[in-house]
Amino acid sequence: MNRLTASLLAALEALIVVAIGVFLPLVPLTLLWAIQYDFSVDWFVFWRAAADIWLLGNGVDLTVTLNDATLQIVGIRAAAEPFIVSFAPLAFALFTVLMGVRTGRRSVRSGSWLAAIITSFAVFVVFAGIVGITAINAIASPSPWQAFVVPALVWGLGLVAGVGIELAVGDTDDPVLERIEDLRDRMPSHIDSIIVSALRAATGAVALLIVGAGLVVTVSIALGFSSVVSLYEAAQVGVVGGVAVTIAQIAFMPNIVIWTASWLVGPGFTLGEGSIVSPSGTITGPVPSVPLLGSLPSNDLAFGFLGLAVPLIAGFIAALSARDQVIAALGIRSRVGYLALSAVVIGVIAGGEMALLAWWSAGAAGPSRFESVGPQPLLAGAMCAALVTVGALVGMASGSSERVASSARSAARGMRSHDG
Repeated sequence: MNRLTASLLAALEALIVVAIGVFLPLVPLTLLWAIQYDFSVDWFVFWRAAADIWLLGNGVDLTVTLNDATLQIVGIRAAAEPFIVSFAPLAFALFTVLMGVRTGRRSVRSGSWLAAIITSFAVFVVFAGIVGITAINAIASPSPWQAFVVPALVWGLGLVAGVGIELAVGDTDDPVLERIEDLRDRMPSHIDSIIVSALRAATGAVALLIVGAGLVVTVSIALGFSSVVSLYEAAQVGVVGGVAVTIAQIAFMPNIVIWTASWLVGPGFTLGEGSIVSPSGTITGPVPSVPLLGSLPSNDLAFGFLGLAVPLIAGFIAALSARDQVIAALGIRSRVGYLALSAVVIGVIAGGEMALLAWWSAGAAGPSRFESVGPQPLLAGAMCAALVTVGALVGMASGSSERVASSARSAARGMRSHDG
């Protein structure tokens, strides 16, 4: 595939991803316009709402200014002044990243990946910016410069990840990969092995933590199903409104899973100023009647801190997966110090990844006490790093001594034969 064809295909994929992202909320909103409002409202209002949702989901802040009629319904004095909403439904960002990974991998296989991803990124900048401009209105207005920049950065993250994955697993003589290999060859082999193994293991530990959090969310919804149904009934939004509320909650499900991961590592999360949901107890105060919130624990959990076992186990499994590779790279060097160093590096990287996820999942959901919801990134990252490190230290210290000795002898023989 020549460079022009690869670039055009990547540009088309960027356009399609923007279109799909906007149309996902636009379809149910259009049905609401037709069924609930009987075509009596200007459809462009629903277009702007869909654009706002997509932009918010990809990290663009919205400035909300409520009119007098809405203020009377809301009943919050602080809402009289314009306020920022930055609490992003991460399902949209997740979709953008995954599609970016797909495009990045396809671009590498085309043989002209650099030109393709640059073109794709530029197209995404243009069309995301157009969506942002059309969404500007007196009630909810996205940040114009963020509309051009932030969604494209999310797309770019997926592109870079896709290129990296394909270069790592694919059979290619790419010059960029050759330069990276040259740089790695200049680094001591055991240090390079520790870094690569720790990065893979830490990412695996965070993935295990997220999987565990997803299971906890599923169990919580099942146990609190009666409360969830009661909140649906109390809302009295009808069938179409119920479907819209459900879709909105699905869009925020990645946030909930990340918040639950923060709960598992200890700090928990907040639902506004003066509230806390953590293993030690739950204090929420007045919160919106969102059905999904009915699954939250309503009192102290006697065994809440058992959740701390999840990051410990994740760190243990991650260290076991990396241990043999580190030992083989060390050869005849002293193993204890390097194994402990590897465990610490795994914990630090996992903590950094958890902090980024917590930061991405939190934000401002409204005025007054809702200016900050979600976990505290630094605290969640620090606790995750500490717990994963402890689990990784145990994992690095585990295993058969015979296998360790065998790995070391094999590495030593390899070094002697190479020197010979």
